[in-house]
Amino acid sequence: MPSLKDIRRRIRSVKSTQKITQAMKMVAAAKVKRAENLVKANRPYAQEVRLIFRDVYEAMKTNARLLEGSRYADLLTERPVKKVAIIVLSSDRGLCGSYNANIIKHTLLLEKRYRQEGIVPTFYLVGNKMIRAFRSISEADLIGQSANISSAPTPHDANLIAEQLMEAYHRGEFDGLQILYTQFISMISYKVTLKPLLPLKGLIEEINHTIVPVEDIYNLDLGEAKRQTQGIKPETLLEPNPAQVLDTLIPLYFSNQIYISLLESSASELAARMTAMSNASSNAAEMIGKLTLVYNKARQASITQEILEIVSGAQALK
Repeated sequence: MPSLKDIRRRIRSVKSTQKITQAMKMVAAAKVKRAENLVKANRPYAQEVRLIFRDVYEAMKTNARLLEGSRYADLLTERPVKKVAIIVLSSDRGLCGSYNANIIKHTLLLEKRYRQEGIVPTFYLVGNKMIRAFRSISEADLIGQSANISSAPTPHDANLIAEQLMEAYHRGEFDGLQILYTQFISMISYKVTLKPLLPLKGLIEEINHTIVPVEDIYNLDLGEAKRQTQGIKPETLLEPNPAQVLDTLIPLYFSNQIYISLLESSASELAARMTAMSNASSNAAEMIGKLTLVYNKARQASITQEILEIVSGAQALK
């Protein structure tokens, strides 16, 4: 049995750890509320941009000649999908439970699935955890990476990623683009989700791969379903001309879809960290209780032993 001194040292160590986990839980709880508010505030805007782009795409796709002069015209052109790029969003820091492990697991499943179907996957990594783990788990090519943006993503971060990937698509480095992120559901729940981005034609019908169901990515999809069943569709007028509309709308649409995914992942990460630190604090309290019981038993045994020694010594002197 360990000595009383060793048990006291262990109790002090666990209490110190508990203070840290409780502090981290409080910090994460404060941040996740702000992140949740950002997600809820941006979802309607992201959904409306998506719906507007769908209407504009439907108006443009049969009139490619009207898009001459637009640098984004090829983003609307469907081409055989031989190589697909996936943006993978992870966290920059740990201590968030199984959050990053889930991302890594789904990334490997997605890569395996594409290779089995003869499609070459390439990845754009966001987050230090995925960047550090990638080379040890995959032999796929990287098209780029970004770090230190997952905790507080900004529209500027999304714009930089969007510009880099659109240029890569122009150069023909891949034929389709999807983003793997965690959809924030609640403080205790998130879902790994795969969403198509390129080519810009709504959903990528040729490679409709979904690791998890995407029907309920947003509750607002119900509004989109109603719009699709309204019967007569209004005519879409593109002013001043389709090429200028496309040059304005596509960067906005593309970067906004990346930005809302970054926000969703950030809120999910903070919620996972809050839950993990709450569980760690509870486990520390339970361990302190067990160690205190062991300490009391050892102390009682030590006192009993001292009393027996005193009594035995007194009897020996008689």
